[in-house]
Amino acid sequence: MPTSKRPSAEKQASRRTSPAEIAPGVFVGGWKDATRFEGERFCVLDEARDDLPPCVHVPIFSETTGEVNRRNLDRLAKLVQTARSEGKPALIFCGMGIRRGPLGGAWYLHRAEHLSLDEAYARVRAVRPQTEHARDWVPNPTGLE
Repeated sequence: MPTSKRPSAEKQASRRTSPAEIAPGVFVGGWKDATRFEGERFCVLDEARDDLPPCVHVPIFSETTGEVNRRNLDRLAKLVQTARSEGKPALIFCGMGIRRGPLGGAWYLHRAEHLSLDEAYARVRAVRPQTEHARDWVPNPTGLE
């Protein structure tokens, strides 16, 4: 009997709900990941919800204005770097870990490792393929350097 190369439904669900390590000790994920993550948690949702797990809320995008908050993206990168310098793992999360969380993670890589934003996104997508590219939210990242 031939064996299927496709992962089981259980493994697929596990992948969707597990944070992805984008750099040593730096993870991107969704809400469910944050509820059980041990380390520093950074929520990048637009609005802080009442039921947030203990975390630092750093909104990086506004649905209302349709603009990214570059100051908060830089603040997030520094907060993650501080956590890592203290030896703590860090999770950047949003609702599903598809747009805002990966953007925050890519921005961290862009700032901390001096990757272009496109290279940083490629790295995030390599470990979190469900990432939806929100690269167009930051039209000119190199203008900030």
